[in-house]
Amino acid sequence: MSTLLVLEDESALMKLLRHMLKQHSLLEASSADEALHLFADRNQPIDLLLADVTLPTSSGIQVALLLRSQIPGLPVILTSGYPVNGWSDRDSADLRRLGSTSVAILQKPFLSKVLSHTVGDLLTGSPQSATARTA
Repeated sequence: MSTLLVLEDESALMKLLRHMLKQHSLLEASSADEALHLFADRNQPIDLLLADVTLPTSSGIQVALLLRSQIPGLPVILTSGYPVNGWSDRDSADLRRLGSTSVAILQKPFLSKVLSHTVGDLLTGSPQSATARTA
């Protein structure tokens, strides 16, 4: 069973993600600090990061960059209610630093099957680049 670190600050969406990803083991965080603590305290490897881009005090991309400094090939799914061209300059620059290898971008709202396919593609190592997917 794969372990996913899910970073989402909206509790209703976290509940939905929990249901959508029930076939995986989830570590749930509602803030960047909590995600980093879960990562540091992990007793099991993390196979994928699913992170909201826009957070109150940080961004999911910044968390991805920090985690990838420890696990260079960590697959990352970034979620956002905004298209990539509407992201802040900092988030856009951080996305460039993160690169496109094993990175997918899902624009909210997205369908469960799109999330499931994206997770599967990244976990199996299928060629994946920074892709904006929608419902």
